Amino acid sequence: MKLPKFLKRKKKSKDGEDEDEEEEAEAAAEDEPEEEPEEGEEGEEGEGGGKLDRRKRLILIAAGAGVLLLGVLGGAGWWLFKGDAGANKAAALGQAAAGRDAAGKGPRASLAMPPAPGSLNTLVAPTPGQARLAAPAAPGQAAQPGVQPASGPSGAKFASKAGEVAGAFTGSVDPLGGSLNAMGSTAAGQAGGIIVPAVTSSTVNRLPDQPPTDPLPATPDARLVEEKKGSPAPLPRIGKDGAMAWQVYARPNKVEEGARVAIVMVEVGLSRAATMAAITKLPPEITMVLDPYAKDLSDWVVRSRLAGHEVMIGLPMESERFPIQDAGPFAMDTALSAEDNVKRLEALLSQVSGYTGVATMMGTRFGTSEALLTPVLEALKGRGLMLVTTGPRGIVATPKIAAKVGLPRAASDLVIDEDPSRLAIETKLNQLEELVRQRQVAVAVAHPYPATVERLINWTTTLKFKKITLVPVSALANKQKAE
Repeated sequence: MKLPKFLKRKKKSKDGEDEDEEEEAEAAAEDEPEEEPEEGEEGEEGEGGGKLDRRKRLILIAAGAGVLLLGVLGGAGWWLFKGDAGANKAAALGQAAAGRDAAGKGPRASLAMPPAPGSLNTLVAPTPGQARLAAPAAPGQAAQPGVQPASGPSGAKFASKAGEVAGAFTGSVDPLGGSLNAMGSTAAGQAGGIIVPAVTSSTVNRLPDQPPTDPLPATPDARLVEEKKGSPAPLPRIGKDGAMAWQVYARPNKVEEGARVAIVMVEVGLSRAATMAAITKLPPEITMVLDPYAKDLSDWVVRSRLAGHEVMIGLPMESERFPIQDAGPFAMDTALSAEDNVKRLEALLSQVSGYTGVATMMGTRFGTSEALLTPVLEALKGRGLMLVTTGPRGIVATPKIAAKVGLPRAASDLVIDEDPSRLAIETKLNQLEELVRQRQVAVAVAHPYPATVERLINWTTTLKFKKITLVPVSALANKQKAE
């Protein structure tokens, strides 16, 4: 280790040391090897390099975290927008498929059902003391308890059970325990056709109201009700004097000859605005068929009869396209026994009073089973009701079996708004006129779509000049020729 120069300068001693000794000491010091710096002795340059390395590491960590965050956000955005794109693509495919209807009848349409507050899509109801079922039990498995029944707007609880049902869906039928998600159609992504949203009042307010008419008598008639244990409301029955609901609750009709046509308005009650338009703006001779899954059925019966309309209730039957077309928990089902189907029928009939009969909904599978149809139709006859078949006559056996058991009946000849466009409805109405001229009597099915209501208002005003009489469907019971 070199010594500082000031240490090399030694003072000469008083005894006279000469310069030679100093030079020798200096030379020896220069020959010694330099010692390595001890640990901890760092220069300013080393300290600066360490700080630089730490900064680089922090920058790299921050950059990596940023890239990771961007990746997470990008993935989330892709997932969200992919769902929308997929839905749009499915809707486009569904509409295209609907345009290629197998029967060549064009796009189909149905009213989208607004979900009832607190409703559950259940097939069975809880037994007393149990909670409401959150979901239908799978075949062969016990149902799992779910949430408690919800109360409606008025505070009333849902109806209690209406009888035990055996078979694949065991338990107790709950008349108000389920909501129907697909009625006569399916989601666009499943190629089922157009889903018409619930109608707003602004779309029908511009249509003219019918002039005031005499209301039909209040219901129910005490002679025609049967109190049955477990039913939420009385069941219809034939009176001791022979009076029957299909005649007592029918709209009076004086026209028994000539060209006559009946219009049956189905799916009434699913949309409040559409239902009010059908009741108040259509002629009183048009029959209203209440959907059994609609809310406030008693209210719709009262409103319809005050406006002069006779009322029927829809009878859902299993479709061959189940589960794409789901007829709901009231449906007559080929998986159930004849006895259980009759119990379901009673659960349906006990929802409300004051109707003349039932009109079928779907039924392309159940309607082909004579063994299962016969007990159901016999039960309808035994309660003094009428049947209107809305399905195609060539597929279902319902009209023939109804004639066989002697059930008062009528069958639809066409549906005027399978394609809900104005031009298509006008075309069907022209076809209906031709059928009336050929057969003298005809029955048509319609839905409470705004376009349908508007065209029917205009069309019915022309019937007098065409010498065609609009009559309630009860006036055509057993009047059609068998085909």
